[in-house]
Amino acid sequence: MATANNHPLVSVVVLNWNRKKFVDPFMKTIMAQSYPKEKLEVLFTDNASSDGSVQYIKEKYGDLPYLKIVQNDKNYGYSKGNNLGIHRAKGDYVLVCNNDLQLEKNLIEDLVAVAKQKRAGATVPKLVYANKKGYLNNAGSRLEPTSDWPIYEDGKDEKDEGQYDKIREITAFCGACVLFSRQFLHKVGLFDPKFFMYFEDGDLSWRGQKAGFKFFYAPRAIAYHVHTGTTTEGSPIFNFFVGRNRILILTKNAEFKVIAKGWLKTWRDHLLLRLKRLFLAAVGRYPRRLALRELLASQRMIWGAIFMTPYALGKRFRIIKEDKL
Repeated sequence: MATANNHPLVSVVVLNWNRKKFVDPFMKTIMAQSYPKEKLEVLFTDNASSDGSVQYIKEKYGDLPYLKIVQNDKNYGYSKGNNLGIHRAKGDYVLVCNNDLQLEKNLIEDLVAVAKQKRAGATVPKLVYANKKGYLNNAGSRLEPTSDWPIYEDGKDEKDEGQYDKIREITAFCGACVLFSRQFLHKVGLFDPKFFMYFEDGDLSWRGQKAGFKFFYAPRAIAYHVHTGTTTEGSPIFNFFVGRNRILILTKNAEFKVIAKGWLKTWRDHLLLRLKRLFLAAVGRYPRRLALRELLASQRMIWGAIFMTPYALGKRFRIIKEDKL
């Protein structure tokens, strides 16, 4: 059993929105952590759930001395929702966790050990699919600043055969589970609230890289992830935020030729292709309702990106300041 000597205070920020079903699996793995409980605080941050999540965790876990409830007044999404929890954190390190995780008992211990050893701004665990046994979800991410799709996940959908079992430096992190140093959050800032969800971790990774911070992958720290436990890949809300925020992250951080490339592909995939399908629908070779629905969804995403461009440029040129701890 770990003792509190030489263990920094760790604040665990877990964001919830109408996912009461994840409370027990997550909290049980927090309670089983080898890290000294007197050096932990857990900030259960709720985005105005309507499913009784807050009342449930208060009734079942409210007597835990390290548990704190942060109740947001509305659904602020991943970015601002987490930021509101982080602002309440007192730890030397802040561990941001999705609510759909189950943590191995040594996860916090191993993340902190690597973070201290490497003086890391951010440290990530090995993410394994909870519902796809033996397959990796994320083993660190990569920033590709010259690509119009700038963030890639190492190990995604690969069978875990020990190929990612060494501590290594990475260039980006996945926001599903990431340990930040307080210095990183103070100097670089928090998640950009305008992203709402998706690509906000890539944006923060990019900003951290520019500020000179290093990120590391800690393979002995393992978390099991119910991937897209709150939203579903391919759903309208998923496609809107991924498409819009891809342009937003480029506008904030990339060279202008990369931004132009991103926009050209967006026009191709979300306007020209949609108009082609609308034409095919008119001659009976594509479902009419589907073609119209796809066109309207794409237009909403494109106009969303256009309206956000002045804001992204304001952040790029530091006219608008980033939220910081």
